[in-house]
Amino acid sequence: MTTKHTALVLGATGIIGRNLLTYLDTRPDWKVKAVSRRAPDFATRAEVKSLDLQSQDSLASAAEWLRDVTHVFFAAYQEHPDPADLTRINVSLLRNIVEAVEKHAPGFRHVSFIQGGKAYGAQFGLYKTPAKETDPRHFPPNFYYDQEDYLRDASQGRRWSWTALRPDMMMGLAVGNPMNLGNLIGVYASLCKTLRVPLRFPSTPRAYSILANVTDATVLAKAMEWSALNEACAGEIFNITNGDVFRWSQVFPRIADAFGIPCADPQPFSLTEAMKDKFPVWEALTQRHGLQPHGLKKLANWAFGDFIFGVENDAFFDVNKARRFGFQEMHLDSTEAMVALMRQLQAEKLIPA
Repeated sequence: MTTKHTALVLGATGIIGRNLLTYLDTRPDWKVKAVSRRAPDFATRAEVKSLDLQSQDSLASAAEWLRDVTHVFFAAYQEHPDPADLTRINVSLLRNIVEAVEKHAPGFRHVSFIQGGKAYGAQFGLYKTPAKETDPRHFPPNFYYDQEDYLRDASQGRRWSWTALRPDMMMGLAVGNPMNLGNLIGVYASLCKTLRVPLRFPSTPRAYSILANVTDATVLAKAMEWSALNEACAGEIFNITNGDVFRWSQVFPRIADAFGIPCADPQPFSLTEAMKDKFPVWEALTQRHGLQPHGLKKLANWAFGDFIFGVENDAFFDVNKARRFGFQEMHLDSTEAMVALMRQLQAEKLIPA
């Protein structure tokens, strides 16, 4: 069997990269290579290397390995508290890999890269809804804008093109990702059950009733492949979600039911503060149920949960542009998908069954 394309996945162990690798493993037309700072803790047929994307020498040492790459899937990210440094670092990561692949891979054709709700100002807790790809930019800095501008300029007159995809809150199997809401909900519900308390939405009644959406990681993986192989997607930006909207007031009772615990009225409290003394509880659960020994800190970022659940304004995307261009995979029931993810987390021994 011969493959038609060679993927290079950057950020291979994050929630986006991991689930893209899992999806591409099922696709016979793809040979898959991946770059990650740590070795994958899951099965994959991808060839994985640890390269320093900030070092041109490191990338140059992989010149022969990069030679057959045709499509780059960029989901790498480095956090930094200063917005200007965040932009500088993450633009550099993207530029370095694109320049290396362009130099060493004669068949290089496309870059798919990830933006997200921050492109609309979601980090401020308020943006126009439904958000559309044509909405104006907010006041900078924003590293998404600079990465996009770099690709737009660098691809002019070249043999390769790019597409930007904007998922919203990600749901999928991964460990160690700071913005993995699925793990957070699963761990929180598991602790509620262990401590014999009902599951409560940890914020205000107004936040409980807003309209929101999420993106299943497999839906995003399919969109990444679709946009990479569709010439009409060159130079375009697409919102990608499950295709529906929901209220947390519809989700939390279903999650509680899946865990066999009651769901009580919402009550504002800080998950970050409440979880400070729960590390021994989780360690005991890990021992009792034979869970993977990741630890509470690696599984859930409680500050991220506090922010997401604290949003009191509708937060959802318009996905009709992707549908008009031919992507028809956005038809999940997000509530049921979240329940299914809880079962997957249990099966993977990340939370107690």
